[in-house]
Amino acid sequence: MSGGSLNGSRSAARFGLRLPARGAVSRAMQGFALIAMAAPLAAQEPPPAEAAETAPRAIDFEATQIAYDKEAETIIARGNVILRSEDRSVRADEVTWDRRTGQIIATGNIRLVDEMGNQLFTDQVELTETFDAGAMSELLIALRAGGRLAARSADRGDNGVAIFTDAAYTACPVIDPQSCAQDPSWRVTADRVIYDQTQNTVRFKGAVLELFGARILPMPGLSLRTDGKSTSGFLVPDVRISRVNGLELSSEYYLRVADNADLTLGAFAFTKVAPMVSAKWRQLTEKGAYQVTGYATSSDRLTDLTGAPSVERDLRGYVEGNGRFQLSPDWTLSGSFRLASDRTFLRRYDISRDDRLRSTIDLERITDLSYLSIAGWATQTLRINADQGQIPVALPAIDYRQKLAHPVLGGDLQFQANSVALLRDDGQDTQRAFAGAQWNLRRLTGMGQVVTLTGLVRGDAFHTNNTDATTTISYRGNEGWTARGVATAALDIEWPFVGQAFGGTQVFKPRLQFVATPNIRNLAVPNEDSRAIDLEDSNL
Repeated sequence: MSGGSLNGSRSAARFGLRLPARGAVSRAMQGFALIAMAAPLAAQEPPPAEAAETAPRAIDFEATQIAYDKEAETIIARGNVILRSEDRSVRADEVTWDRRTGQIIATGNIRLVDEMGNQLFTDQVELTETFDAGAMSELLIALRAGGRLAARSADRGDNGVAIFTDAAYTACPVIDPQSCAQDPSWRVTADRVIYDQTQNTVRFKGAVLELFGARILPMPGLSLRTDGKSTSGFLVPDVRISRVNGLELSSEYYLRVADNADLTLGAFAFTKVAPMVSAKWRQLTEKGAYQVTGYATSSDRLTDLTGAPSVERDLRGYVEGNGRFQLSPDWTLSGSFRLASDRTFLRRYDISRDDRLRSTIDLERITDLSYLSIAGWATQTLRINADQGQIPVALPAIDYRQKLAHPVLGGDLQFQANSVALLRDDGQDTQRAFAGAQWNLRRLTGMGQVVTLTGLVRGDAFHTNNTDATTTISYRGNEGWTARGVATAALDIEWPFVGQAFGGTQVFKPRLQFVATPNIRNLAVPNEDSRAIDLEDSNL
């Protein structure tokens, strides 16, 4: 081979040489002439603007040894060769570059990384001047989004897509040599795989799902994206067997509407009940995200669950949704809803076992010293003997709290105002409002006791009507308007002891509390709080 070569360590041979694609000539050829003369070469000046415009992609490289055949216009780089072109790179033991044809052949321990971060491993690959991979054999692709794709051979089609032959795919991410077994428990094999790098899609031809080496299920039309984004298509069918519904076969179609929105349509077939369809919409907006899911069918249902059973065919269904939106740094809007056509639909189709469905909405404002919540909620009961008219709707439920920035008498002072309206179709209605202030002074003594002084004043106002609809007399309160005042003073003393015992760190904390408050007319006001006692650390 004519021309000279430069040998030495990587640091000595890192030329910083930018080799433009064919067509950008003069400066690059001067650099190669210097290599042929075996003269030291540190760096090359950038090509003129006219030449740069004609070179769509330039390639940087570094290697331990470089040789240039001036007559054949061939460059051979050996020894840990690294090629870089924009955001792509190739590492190989040896690279041969024919500048007349633009063909680049890389051999030995090849690792190619594309602009999406996907990595290709093989022993020999043919590259074009645009740095696209051509023919290769025995290759492995580690996808940046997770998973790996192996093939016996690969070639590039006329339209620029890569075509893999005798390929296999698994979703196991490749992190290190020990993170993913060579024979995973499941994989998808295919006769051909078409990899479109511009569209970031992989399409399988003749795909079959294998589980522990056994071919289980054909998967026609299977495709995936290499950038981690979703793609439209049918999802894997689901088969289940239940005692109530018998054999169930379901299939879903996923539609990628946009980068921030998708729709999933489903169909369910059963051997013991009528078929059902479903739809799920999800969307991410500039302010937040939300999703809505619905199920629908036309089937028989019991119209009288407590007396003589009667069956009626009707349109039945269920819909649910939730979302959260950050309107500003301080304001947040969140909510959820759940509605069913009747009390047995969810259990009949094994969607949910809940006996009540709650819908909520909440507008919040949170700052360093204040909190405001304007909320509401409603509940649909699914219990057989429960009366929906007795279930309240809370709207609105307003809570406001304000903490003073500076201490008052050495302690923290906080004001609170709260209001809620509980409305029923066939029961007692209650409206409640209160305003109060609470002062807390917390001190730590020299012996380690934590002493807290608390003072609380509060005024409540209640309005009730239709109290006779409440069967428990002590929960009713007085009909009409009722007011009360509350004043409380408390002293709380904690003395924690911490030490090593029984193989660990133990905390023993005796606590003493004194509370003083006047008599309050509790039976005069309605009791709409929880009537079930939940044992916890505050009331044990």
